[in-house]
Amino acid sequence: MSYWRLATAGLRHQWIRSFLTTLGIVIAVAAVFTLFSTINGLKLTVMTELSKVGANKIIIAPGTTGMMNLGGVYFTESDVKTVRRVPGVKDVLPIAIASGSAECCGKGAGILLEGADPGEFSKIYESMGAYVEDGRPLRSGDKYTALVGNSIAHDAFGKDLHAGTTILINGKRFKIVGILKKTGGPMDSAVYVPISAFEELTGKSDKYCRIVATTSTGADITRIAERIKRALKLHRGQEDFHILTPERMANMANQIISIIEALLVSIAAIALIVGAVGIMNTMYMSVTERTREIGVMKAVGATRGQIMTVFLVEAGLLGLIGGVVGTLLGLGITSVAEKVLQAMVLDTYRASYNPFVAISLIAFSAVMGIISGYLPAKEGANKDPIEAIRQ
Repeated sequence: MSYWRLATAGLRHQWIRSFLTTLGIVIAVAAVFTLFSTINGLKLTVMTELSKVGANKIIIAPGTTGMMNLGGVYFTESDVKTVRRVPGVKDVLPIAIASGSAECCGKGAGILLEGADPGEFSKIYESMGAYVEDGRPLRSGDKYTALVGNSIAHDAFGKDLHAGTTILINGKRFKIVGILKKTGGPMDSAVYVPISAFEELTGKSDKYCRIVATTSTGADITRIAERIKRALKLHRGQEDFHILTPERMANMANQIISIIEALLVSIAAIALIVGAVGIMNTMYMSVTERTREIGVMKAVGATRGQIMTVFLVEAGLLGLIGGVVGTLLGLGITSVAEKVLQAMVLDTYRASYNPFVAISLIAFSAVMGIISGYLPAKEGANKDPIEAIRQ
């Protein structure tokens, strides 16, 4: 008995119903593949970006959570000195932040203006994940100079800016001394200027939005972070700040991504279950429509096991075809999502294409089809041949 020929004949007989049933599996598998590839890619990208910032960097930010200073809390020079005195701290860079405007080449753009001590900035800027692609970083003795983020330099004014270009910041003339390499983060839209120039532009003095500290290579960064926390809490009289280490940033990112992953995978799992129910429903209808055929097969000597096998192969084919097409569709959707995320969110993002996930999804779809078709196949195999032929 040719199980394959009988199974494919059954699928072709009601091809529209077979197509619609397979479509449900295709959508579910495509969703699962896209979610796994996109989310795993996001995890890898986040870990890569965090590794760029350096394993010896500690960020002290105002407020209890997050990076935004929504409560008007600032650090002062006395806070900076307190951090400098903590054993294990190597370099300290306080950073002031404000929104600003820039003009160049007859066009204007909004910018994230950041002020820092140029001497300290030159020591620590690479630990912040910043690398200069053209020119140099800020350094001691600079006043009306600017280090420009990649997006500001190449996208904001309709033409590329270079080291040596003059730019107006809040109406004041500055000379660009360097262009930062693209990071895919907030640095791309930032302009760094010496703290003295920042205070002149904004009218804000002794108000820092974050403090970046580095430790010696091999130092226990967690212990040093705890020391900073205790020292600052004692100095300020309250714990109105939070401290981020590379490990904590990675844990926070993983927790957020894991929550999103669990939610989306749950939705995809429901889609797979719906697909399985669709296969079972289709197979019950197929058994009902082919009752006379089952009777004839039994009359010429087909066993229960052989009849069950025909319907199980048919159900497995529905799952297998859905799995293969769904995986290919998911591959295409993931590729499109990768380009969208690169253009709109993070240009360093890369999706994670895992062959094991693809093979597992295809195999799972085929097995799911067989399991879904078991009860209908059993019902068909148990039909009385005489009663079946009469129908």
